[in-house]
Amino acid sequence: MPLRTDSADTHIPSRSRTLAESQLVILYMLSRLDSATDANLLDFLTESGLMNYMEMMPALGRLVQEGSLKEAAEGANRRYALTDAGNDLLSLYSSRIPFSVRSEIERRLPEWQAALRAQRDYQADMAQTPRGDFEVSLRMMERGRAVMAVSITLPSSEIAARLCRRWRSEGGTVFQTLLKPLMEDDKE
Repeated sequence: MPLRTDSADTHIPSRSRTLAESQLVILYMLSRLDSATDANLLDFLTESGLMNYMEMMPALGRLVQEGSLKEAAEGANRRYALTDAGNDLLSLYSSRIPFSVRSEIERRLPEWQAALRAQRDYQADMAQTPRGDFEVSLRMMERGRAVMAVSITLPSSEIAARLCRRWRSEGGTVFQTLLKPLMEDDKE
């Protein structure tokens, strides 16, 4: 069966980039996002059709190796941020990034920043307990510290996973709903 090459597949860019071009795109994205995990970068790059996994990973590795990016473990992922050397490299060669690529990044930037903020501010984890059910830990973070933390035990991984997904988009509403009756003045 031949490989699909139709233009409907947005996860494969229309033309492959050289390693240097891929590095510049990553540097530019991180300069606009401040920092991101490898999973975030992959999501953003593939959904916008800018790069695929096979282009991104060698570019990230080379940027770290050359000192243009710093990396740190974050759960199962790695978080990347520009170093001074990365900023210098970007300022020297940013004109080599096609205008269309920069425009696409700028167009999607607010959406990506909101996704990163939600991921940072509304954290959710799940783990199976020795009894076989699933414990979900939900945290609402503000300036790096938890302002609310809730643990819930659920009967299935599907329900637990759904709760974790929904927490990231509905956590603020849950927090407000919970606090409203607790913060009202007594009516007596």
